[in-house]
Amino acid sequence: MATSSASASSTKAIIILIIVGLLVFTLPTVLVLMAGMIPSFIAYATDRRREKYKTLSVGCMNFLGLLPLLTMLWTKDHSFDMAFSLFADPFSWLMVLGAAAAGWTIFLIAPSVVAMFLSARIELSVDRLKRRQNKLIEEWGDGVSGNNDTRSNTDNGG
Repeated sequence: MATSSASASSTKAIIILIIVGLLVFTLPTVLVLMAGMIPSFIAYATDRRREKYKTLSVGCMNFLGLLPLLTMLWTKDHSFDMAFSLFADPFSWLMVLGAAAAGWTIFLIAPSVVAMFLSARIELSVDRLKRRQNKLIEEWGDGVSGNNDTRSNTDNGG
């Protein structure tokens, strides 16, 4: 029992050392990610739903806005100077924050668009069922319509 807990703690220590080692070598990337993903962190902090739809939409779009900056950082010069110069450019911020704003827009508008399509689909199915009901009434008479008036007339002998 004691050896398994010691083994688990040593595994955790090894994983932490690997992560810290990777962070040391990728600090400019981590810096760009931490600064650029601030809108995603805010979306996560304000998202109260268990499903985290806001975080998902804002985070994905925010990351897409950061990808061009990250590729420039990785291909040109992976240094702090390059990371700082990327964020010194206002167009970089415009790209990152614009993509995050697109994520917020998707989060806010998507439910309305889905509701509109579902409503139209329901209306079409109701119209189709009404046409089918009218066909059946024409073919079989008012008795198949299920109206209470027809039942009460037949029950009363009328």
